[in-house]
Amino acid sequence: MRKLIIVIFCCLSTLFATANDGVFYASGNQLIPITETDISVRKEVLTLNRVGDHIEVTVYYEFFNPVGEKELLVGFEAESPYNSNRDPIKLFPSHPHMRNFQVIVNGQNLHYEIAHVTRGSYDENDKYTIPPYYTNGQFKDWSKKQCGDSLKSWDYMAYPFDYVYHFKAKFRPGLNIVQHTYEYDLSFSVGEEFHFPYVLTAANRWANHQIDDFTLNINMGDRESFRIKQTFFEKSTDWTINGLGMAMNCEWTGWDTVTSGVIFHIQQGGISFHKQNFHPDGELFLVKDHLIVSMWRDWNSEQKTSDEENLINGIKNQYNSLDTAFISGFFEESPQFTSEQRRILKNLPFAYRGYIFKDKALRDYFESTDWYLPNPEYDGNMDVFSAEERKWMEFWK
Repeated sequence: MRKLIIVIFCCLSTLFATANDGVFYASGNQLIPITETDISVRKEVLTLNRVGDHIEVTVYYEFFNPVGEKELLVGFEAESPYNSNRDPIKLFPSHPHMRNFQVIVNGQNLHYEIAHVTRGSYDENDKYTIPPYYTNGQFKDWSKKQCGDSLKSWDYMAYPFDYVYHFKAKFRPGLNIVQHTYEYDLSFSVGEEFHFPYVLTAANRWANHQIDDFTLNINMGDRESFRIKQTFFEKSTDWTINGLGMAMNCEWTGWDTVTSGVIFHIQQGGISFHKQNFHPDGELFLVKDHLIVSMWRDWNSEQKTSDEENLINGIKNQYNSLDTAFISGFFEESPQFTSEQRRILKNLPFAYRGYIFKDKALRDYFESTDWYLPNPEYDGNMDVFSAEERKWMEFWK
């Protein structure tokens, strides 16, 4: 049987957006990962740019092929949505939460097709595996009717199939430039405003078992706090802040584990990670928490601290999206903030920009937070405030 090489560039879901650039070998009825023995990754620049409620992903590769021209079957695996619209008509043909999928190989924009295959699952190590779906030169493609019938009996909130975007690409001898772009809707869950994992370790399957020159650029927007799990790096100083902000080593408690990582408080700009001869031994996990989680009455039932005090104390740890809905919609009763607490909340838009307060009480409070970074260049001009920030200040008057 003819051997087919499948290069898996990315995996994506609306709950877990997971990208995976690796090499797979298909033969008979098996799909197993192997190492590509010829083509190596000379350079990769991965850029994640948050735009409102979605993320734009841009990946630039330089591959080196020391042998003759190869035609590879290239695949992009997209995990099906979770707890989304269950209308099968809206699930065809493309992923309902992914847009503008594009791959350019050596200047050529490639045509792609989409197959719908049996859904994968996570193992005990949180690795996602899809059952074999490519045999005898064909995809085991679900029909729209088959997917619709299965949805009627599917008890789980996820879907019984995944997406595979696939196309053929020619790798010429020598250097090959591959550019891959797409955008997807940001996912969220209880306690997390968004959660973005990206598989890095698949790069080890190429001929050089590494990325010779790797750069990761992340821009989540101005006045944002987020954390990254310590998996493929060692400490906060491994990161560069391109703008104004700070990075601190930290730990946080999950359901039953304590995780080490770095929390970033970015007033303006983004962050970068760069490494030569990068052999990743872990994946990228990027999370922004909901501040209100720390205020839930069920989680604070044994504490005497009020919800209002929990909010003020929680703000010390991270930025918070200035949305009055989480105030008016969360509390069962009208919040009873003190006048000083209301002053603190009202001045958050100034503090997020590093305004140096003349009022001692405000200055002392914001200097006690983890994220406040004085910015002498900001004079308190309100013309730069967003519509949400203006509503926020009006709310706390």
